[in-house]
Amino acid sequence: MPLTIRSQAYMGLLEHIAVAANEANSTNDSLQKALEYICQATGWALGHVFVSHQDNILRSANIWHISAQSQHPSLERFREDSEARPFAKGEGIPGRVYASGQPEWIINAQQDDTYLRHDSIIKTNLKSCFAFPVLTGNKVVAILEFYSLQAQRPDHTLLDVMKHIGVQLGRVFEREQSQQQLANRERRHRQILNSTADAFIAMNSQGEITAWNLAAQSIFGWRSEQALGRTVSELIVPQAFRQAHHDGMQRFLKSGKASILGQTLELPAMHNAGHEFPIEITLWSLQEKGEWSFFAFARDITERKRSQDELKHKALHDALTGLPNRILLLDRLSQHLEQRENRRSGLATLFVDLDHFKRINDSFGHEAGDRALIEVANRLRHAVRPVDTVARLAGDEFVIACPDIKSPRDAAIIAQRILDALAPPMQLQGDSIFLNASVGIALADTNSSAENLISAADIAMYEAKSSGRGEYQLFDERMQVQVTARLRVENDMRHALEHDKEQFCLHFQPIIESQSGDIVCLEALVRWQHPERGLLSPIEFIPMAEETGLIVPLGEWILELACQEAKRWEQLCQIQRPLDISVNLSGRQLAQADLVTTISNTLSHANIDPSRFRLGFEVTETEVMRDPATAATTLQTLRDLGAHLSIDDFGTGYSSLAYLKQFPVDTIKIDRSFITHIMDSPADQAIVSSVVYLAHALNHTVVAEGVETIAQADKLREMKVDYIQGYLFAKPQPAEQLLILINQQQGRLYQTAPN
Repeated sequence: MPLTIRSQAYMGLLEHIAVAANEANSTNDSLQKALEYICQATGWALGHVFVSHQDNILRSANIWHISAQSQHPSLERFREDSEARPFAKGEGIPGRVYASGQPEWIINAQQDDTYLRHDSIIKTNLKSCFAFPVLTGNKVVAILEFYSLQAQRPDHTLLDVMKHIGVQLGRVFEREQSQQQLANRERRHRQILNSTADAFIAMNSQGEITAWNLAAQSIFGWRSEQALGRTVSELIVPQAFRQAHHDGMQRFLKSGKASILGQTLELPAMHNAGHEFPIEITLWSLQEKGEWSFFAFARDITERKRSQDELKHKALHDALTGLPNRILLLDRLSQHLEQRENRRSGLATLFVDLDHFKRINDSFGHEAGDRALIEVANRLRHAVRPVDTVARLAGDEFVIACPDIKSPRDAAIIAQRILDALAPPMQLQGDSIFLNASVGIALADTNSSAENLISAADIAMYEAKSSGRGEYQLFDERMQVQVTARLRVENDMRHALEHDKEQFCLHFQPIIESQSGDIVCLEALVRWQHPERGLLSPIEFIPMAEETGLIVPLGEWILELACQEAKRWEQLCQIQRPLDISVNLSGRQLAQADLVTTISNTLSHANIDPSRFRLGFEVTETEVMRDPATAATTLQTLRDLGAHLSIDDFGTGYSSLAYLKQFPVDTIKIDRSFITHIMDSPADQAIVSSVVYLAHALNHTVVAEGVETIAQADKLREMKVDYIQGYLFAKPQPAEQLLILINQQQGRLYQTAPN
């Protein structure tokens, strides 16, 4: 079978088994399907499953698949031998795979001295054998072995596919284990609930206790013989509430009405040991022969209250470091600002950002990065004063509220202590790493708010970074000008989006098919014709729009205008073949719950002829990796709408190749940083070749961005890059100009050299 066809078959096999694993009712069901699919896809005669037991021994799961043409009486003895023989780690091919966690291949088991079922297999027609592990994490839970009627050399591509299948099947084991654990927990919870009862208390009109069950004895600490005949007030009502309890009883006896009856209330109660604790109590009354009786069900809610307090604590504190979060920080700053006015004392806010912290995550992994953040938090706690509040905002950003500051020098001393505390190396995975930080300082004045202080300190921190990092900077009027300018841009954008969208326009840049030179796609890029500052490029306002959330309404406008242009081009564009219109999606947009609905409604309203134009979306590698599961779901829904999907700036983020196959994308766009020096950089050539190979193996096409020379274009065409984009062909330009160019060139912007 040719390599390409075989690879496609293996990819199809992966998809079939992934679906089967997802839909399987049990592990046995998924394993049986896996045997069947693998035998069908490979043409191998027989498949069999061994399962790991608690004693670390492999035993047959009695799960087999034997192809119809391979049925033979001689296989029965082999089957009996396999089901009767246990395998320890290292014994035979199952035991070796069990020990190594890696697939193994035997070309001819009948001639292999290490094969332990030699006597039974010698009477069969079986020759080649391979086996692979099913993994949950790093643990082997099962072994699948397969046999062929012919001796075959190892197929390393097949073995690589089997590794992925082993992981997929492992998820079924994990899911079944989780379901069993959940069922066990639910059963235990039911037993606990069925064995407990609320306290039941009955009393007469004088408040004397007439009934007191075992649960009441347990909750309040009074035995039944101690409680009966005594008043509820003296036994369980705290001293501070006894008069109110007495007055309420008297009012009810006179009027027969009380608002608390029939209600579930949370009240303090008194324990026999003398301490107060919270209870949840439901009261009702009954009148018989003119006499009132009162009844109550009560339960101790101490644990629930504690849980609520813990939830409140979690809502106000960072889960990783235990530091106050932004909500609590803002509250503390607001309190300090009020106290500052009363005491006439100073308040400083320090914004601490770790320099190059991303390198820690990239080099050592996110778990190590988390440990580093915990260590940083501890050092910050010890570096500041007891009255100061150290908070973590997000990622590697910390803010410190410092009340009772008498001068800028006091704040600078604290900032220097912070830098000194972070200077010593910390140990990560046996290596010493050094972390520096940049610190911005903002001092409160009469017009300060908590948010403004944080913003000002943030700006000062960026000034410290631009000055060389590892320093601190005090916010000053010059920086205030920058803040004011940024706020003005934000306000101008907000006004334009609400009242004057015509300030924005779209420029389009074509994407060219490398082999033919034909235009296949037009990427829509927003520009802002600012009434005072002129034409602004995206870099001057898109980051601010992302940060403030204005990217959401701006993105909706971009989508609407792109669809309108596509509809207009249906009449004006002289190219008859279909073209894609590609729109960029931001991280903020991906997080919008109504994104798909908005896009669907826009497409429906535009009524674009799909035979002429097709809408596509580009998302950056970094944005999809912020929440891979949600991104994959959203992208799949967009694809179901018929949209073409691309991963933009590939290679500049931190995605895992394991995630890449899960994203339902059509195209991978290689970032321009790998194209600029491709003519003289073997490293860039190797990276591009690898991405092309990977993309094509996953049935994705590839676009190279930033192509500026004919030599680059020819080189990329030789490297089998499907599409190219860059200033060599056309800069981003208004729709009218690009339409003229397209019609003049008949849609061909690149004359390729003959093959």
